[in-house]
Amino acid sequence: MKSLKTAFLLAAAATAAQLNATDFRLEYSGASWGTPNSARAVAIIGFDVPNIVNAAFVPVPAWITSFTMTVTGAGAANGTYGLSDINQVYFAKSGTVDFTSEVVGQANFHGFVFWGVDTTKFYASGPTYMNFDSIGLNYYTQLISFAPNGPTGVSDILAWVSSINGANRTYTIGSTLAGLPLEGAHHRPMLSFDRMGKESQAWATGDFGSSSNTRDVHVTSGEAGINWNLGKSFLLGVAGGHAVQNQDLAFGGSSATKGDFAIAELDYRPEGTQWIVSLLGMVGSWESKTHRGYTNGASLESSFGVADTITRSARFRVDAPAVATFGGFGFAPYASYTVTQTIVGAYTETGGAFPASFNEQEHNATEGRVGVTASKDLSAATKLLLTVEAIHRFDGVGPALTGQDITGGVTFNIAGVAPRKDCVRFGFDVDHKLSENTLLNVSAHVSTVGEAHDVSAAISIRRAF
Repeated sequence: MKSLKTAFLLAAAATAAQLNATDFRLEYSGASWGTPNSARAVAIIGFDVPNIVNAAFVPVPAWITSFTMTVTGAGAANGTYGLSDINQVYFAKSGTVDFTSEVVGQANFHGFVFWGVDTTKFYASGPTYMNFDSIGLNYYTQLISFAPNGPTGVSDILAWVSSINGANRTYTIGSTLAGLPLEGAHHRPMLSFDRMGKESQAWATGDFGSSSNTRDVHVTSGEAGINWNLGKSFLLGVAGGHAVQNQDLAFGGSSATKGDFAIAELDYRPEGTQWIVSLLGMVGSWESKTHRGYTNGASLESSFGVADTITRSARFRVDAPAVATFGGFGFAPYASYTVTQTIVGAYTETGGAFPASFNEQEHNATEGRVGVTASKDLSAATKLLLTVEAIHRFDGVGPALTGQDITGGVTFNIAGVAPRKDCVRFGFDVDHKLSENTLLNVSAHVSTVGEAHDVSAAISIRRAF
C-alpha cells in the first residue's frame, strides 16, 4: 500500500543505532471473518518496544506512544481515530516475540486489541478481533497483520528506519557549528579584551569543540576579523571564518559538514563605567555530506546525500562590573540570550539498495545564560579569568524529520527530540601580552551533559594598531 506512515519517537537517551519507540502497521479485515464483510481498519501505532508488557483491558499503557486508525466499509464507524479514542488495551504474549518481523502467527503472540471510548463505533470482541458499528451491522474484523514498515525488499525494516534518524543529525550539526564560535572565540564581548591603547584591533582565532557523552562529534573552526572604536563608548567588529564537523553514524555511516560564516558585533560601554552591553549576529552556510549506513541481509549498504544548511544567530549580552572581591579576584556577573535559526534544505539520496528523500527542516533554538567571571592580574602582562555559567534552553522539541523512500512507497515522520534543558559550564581564559601591541588569548571550557560541547578550546592572537 502506498504512503504508509512509519514514525519513530526517540527517547532522550536513545542512540541512532537503537530506537526505543517504533511504529507498526496493524491491519484488521472483515474478509477474514467467518462470515466475510467489507469492514477494514488500518492502524499506525507506536510502541516503546522494550517496555511492552501483558495488559488485559487496562487504560492505555505508557508503552503505546502514538496511534491513528482509519476504518472503511463499516458504516457509521468509518473514519479516522486517534489516541484519545482508545479507552482500554489488551495485549498478551508469552516468552519472546520477534518485533522485527510479522507478529501475527508467532507462537508466543496471543493477542492484541484496543477498545474504543465510543463503543458504538468499535470495541474488542476477542484477543485479535474488533467489532465496528456495534449498534448497526456488527462488522467483525480479524487482525491479519502486525508488523513494522519499510521499503519493499528490506530484510531488516527496523534497522533501515533506524538509520533514517541519522539524517536528523544534519539539523543538530548546523546548530553545533553555529554554536562553536559563540562558545569559543566569542564567548566574551570584544570590549573585555585589552585595547592596548589603540583605536583598532585585528585578530586570528582557532576553535575546537568535542562531545562524546551523548554523541561522537568533533568540530573545528578558524576566523579572522577586525574591530575599531566608534567614539568613546562603542566598538564595532566584523569577522569571517570556516568551520568543519565530522561525526560517526550508525551502521558504519558518517557525516562530514563544512562551510563559511560571518560575524558582526557591536559593543557599548557607557563612558566612565565598566558595564558592557553587546549585540552579536552570525550567519553560517554549511554543506553536509552524509553516508547513511543500514543493513540489507548480511551486508551493509550505504546511501549518499548532500544537504545545504543555513544558520542565523543573534545574541544579546550584558556584562556588569565586579560586585565583590575575594583572594585578589574580582567577581563580575553577566547574562545573555541567544536565538539561532537553522534551516536544512530538502535533498534526495543516491546509491545503495534503498535510498530515501528528505523534506526541509526548520527550527528556532532559544538559549539563556547567566554566569560569573572571576578575574585577576597575575602580572603586568598576564590576566587570568575563571567563569562558571548556567545554561538553559527555552525551546522545545526540534523539527520532525519527514520524507519517503526513493520509490515513494513508504513515508516516514520521525518526531524531533527535545534539547537537554539545562547544563553548567566551567572555563578559564588567560590573556597574555606578548608585546606592547600584541595579545595572546587562550581559553578552555568543560560542560556537564547538555547541548554545549563537552570540551571546547580557543586560541587567538590580537594585534592592536
